[in-house]
Amino acid sequence: MRFIDLGVTKYPVALLEMDIAVENVLNGEDECIFFTQHEALYSAGKSFRHEEFLNAPSLPVYYPNRGGKITVHSPGQIVIYPIINLKKRNINIHEYVIMLENWMIDVLKEFGIAGQKSDKGIGVWIKTPNHEDAKIGFIGIHVTHGVTSHGLCLNVSNDLSLFKSILPCGFNDLLITSFSMLGIVESRENVEFSFKCHNPFSSL
Repeated sequence: MRFIDLGVTKYPVALLEMDIAVENVLNGEDECIFFTQHEALYSAGKSFRHEEFLNAPSLPVYYPNRGGKITVHSPGQIVIYPIINLKKRNINIHEYVIMLENWMIDVLKEFGIAGQKSDKGIGVWIKTPNHEDAKIGFIGIHVTHGVTSHGLCLNVSNDLSLFKSILPCGFNDLLITSFSMLGIVESRENVEFSFKCHNPFSSL
């Protein structure tokens, strides 16, 4: 298991890196986990519909092969792409998604944030002071012959106003939050280190 830190990467570069890594794992090489941030963009998954744009997009729009609908990537958001051989590990897709959710919840707990799952959908949420669900962690994956790509992202200090131009995850009333909005100032390096420490795949 290797951790690969890409820094701030252009989205097409990250997609290419994932494709190469998937082929390598399919050919028997070690699994890896990419850590990155992206320049501001919209990422529209395979379930995306154009009416999820509330106005003309002001950022580049990409249409990757991952599942899910539309979201925003921008600096300050941690993006993690695990390239994991589910078939070899005997993990089904449902179990894998739960692992990703629990991974984010474990990391949030370390920083005093009570992350939780919600019947609103896949991902990780927190309760606002008004007892409403606000989403802080997102999941969108692709699986090729049992090997995963794409993955998860967690809002740390990114610009949440960018979500106002879309229906994030297809919701028209979705509240979005982040470490910063919760009053928690934390470096990307510390949060990424926590992800590495809580990595659920190292012990399997």
